Amino acid sequence: MNSNRRRFLGLAATAVPLAALGASSAWAAACYDSATLPLSQKNRRRSIGYMEAAADPARRCAGCAFFTAAEEGCGNCLMLNATVNAGASCGSFAPRGK
Repeated sequence: MNSNRRRFLGLAATAVPLAALGASSAWAAACYDSATLPLSQKNRRRSIGYMEAAADPARRCAGCAFFTAAEEGCGNCLMLNATVNAGASCGSFAPRGK
């Protein structure tokens, strides 16, 4: 019985992060299709360290001076000149002025 509980807890521990990863991917898919991005756009995103899910909630694209909101959860980034996920982040983050 104890080994079944350990197995269940182990599976649950891996399922939660995987579910969160799937949710962030689904959010990004609504903003743009990463499979159809031109190579130049993929390289720009890589060069500024663009990440679909911000590790630090205070540094999300939605709070960046370079971000202009568009539809729900999406917007345009001046640094990339492209549509991005509002919950993403990159190394060029600049907080909005107050």
